Amino acid sequence: IQRGIIDALVTAPLCKESLNLAGLPFTGHTTLLKELTAAPSVSMAFYTDALRVVLATIHVPLNEVSAMITPDLLQEKLDHTVEFLKQTGSKSLRIAVAGLNPHAGEGGMLGMEETAIIAPFIRHGFFGEGVEVTGPYSADTLFYRAAQGEFDAVLAMYHDQGLPVLKYQSF
Repeated sequence: IQRGIIDALVTAPLCKESLNLAGLPFTGHTTLLKELTAAPSVSMAFYTDALRVVLATIHVPLNEVSAMITPDLLQEKLDHTVEFLKQTGSKSLRIAVAGLNPHAGEGGMLGMEETAIIAPFIRHGFFGEGVEVTGPYSADTLFYRAAQGEFDAVLAMYHDQGLPVLKYQSF
């Protein structure tokens, strides 16, 4: 890939525990490939006929996710989402951002990340010509809406928010 001989790499599941037992400091393909390629940043992205999902955070403990959700991280991941949509031939760039907390925080009742970080970032961010970014949405209905065609991609806040629906829909 780095020499331009092939255009893409498809990976299969990998036991993260085995990497750890072998003394390798990686949590999966994404961090390993980031290191091997010296890429400044990477994202996990998934494509099915009905859903396109990008993860804001990847293989990190759930109790660390909240502290990782920053405007800088969201900008990086939204930029990656736009590029992913373009690379996969999307004709439009409608990106839905999932909230972190149940029901997207319910106005602060169930968490403040949505009102303090995610919503202000979406309101004040510039995402590029023709890019529509909306949210934060409650994840419990968001993926259904995306699968029905309302959005071209979903930016999920963490691994097990974004992948169970996608894998159930199209394992």
